[in-house]
Amino acid sequence: MRRLISSILIPAACLSLYADTTGRISGRVQSKDGQPIVGAKVVLKRLDIAWIKELVTDKKGNFLQVGLDPKEFELTVSAAGFADSKEMVKIPLGDALMKNITLLTPEQARAANLAAAGTQPVVADPGAALDAEGRDAFNAAIPLYNEGNYQEALPHVDKAYKTLTEALTKLKDETAKAELAPELLKIERVLGICLAQAGTKKEEAEPYLLKALERNPKDERVIAGLIATSKAKSDVAAEQKYTAMLEAIQGPNPDVIYNKGVEAFNAGKTKEAKAQLLKALEVDPKYAEAHYLLAMVEFGENNLRGTKTHLEKYIELAPAGKNAATAREMLKDPSLKRIK
Repeated sequence: MRRLISSILIPAACLSLYADTTGRISGRVQSKDGQPIVGAKVVLKRLDIAWIKELVTDKKGNFLQVGLDPKEFELTVSAAGFADSKEMVKIPLGDALMKNITLLTPEQARAANLAAAGTQPVVADPGAALDAEGRDAFNAAIPLYNEGNYQEALPHVDKAYKTLTEALTKLKDETAKAELAPELLKIERVLGICLAQAGTKKEEAEPYLLKALERNPKDERVIAGLIATSKAKSDVAAEQKYTAMLEAIQGPNPDVIYNKGVEAFNAGKTKEAKAQLLKALEVDPKYAEAHYLLAMVEFGENNLRGTKTHLEKYIELAPAGKNAATAREMLKDPSLKRIK
């Protein structure tokens, strides 16, 4: 019996020894007010060998990395709107290093550096608080904007733009002003896009978008925003101009062409509708809905062969499409069944 117990204990001891050969690090990245920073980049780097690992914080600002050698690592943490944090850390053997990091805004970092040096500004910078407030508002908007949730992002971006515009006029720190100016241009662009896509008065976006387009004539999101503002103003010429610009970058958009065909069809302009629908199919021959609407156009013109051709193509491409049942019923009509 003793021999049996020994044979069982040996592998357990081996496993214990194996587990003690590495360590891990975990922690939380947060702002000065204790709010988690989502999507912060955490980089672990060995300086003795060529090894690097990049992590991203989750929705609670947390990060974790296991299986690390018990060595020294350079830990760098960065996030939009914050100053980078960099330090050396030592991973413990067979244990976890808990490392919570507080990132500061550029203004907060400058204030901390002054305090550490035993130097305080004689007069508080009146724009510093506005700078921090505006950046916080923009950081709240970014995840929503990246998801395409322009409506929820808009109030945050609007607040950021107004607050930082005021901060730029009140900041006394020339370095802070120089850092803020280009950031304000980025926020201006995002504000224009959000206004164009979700604003109650989309045309208010135009001045911001035109400035952004001047800086980057191939900015697809900006051009799409200008198409939306042109529609809001019922400016057909401008809409065509910006649509052509977007097509020059992306290529023709079958959805846009199809929608023009639908508008013409609903207005009773069947000749124009047919031209647009055929154009949509030139761009995307598998555009099922274009085939269905073409069948309706052909049916209205009593072109039964064309009607049957497009109905059959629609069913081939979208057998479970929203108009599939109607298409199948139409094809049962004797006048269409006779056509070979």
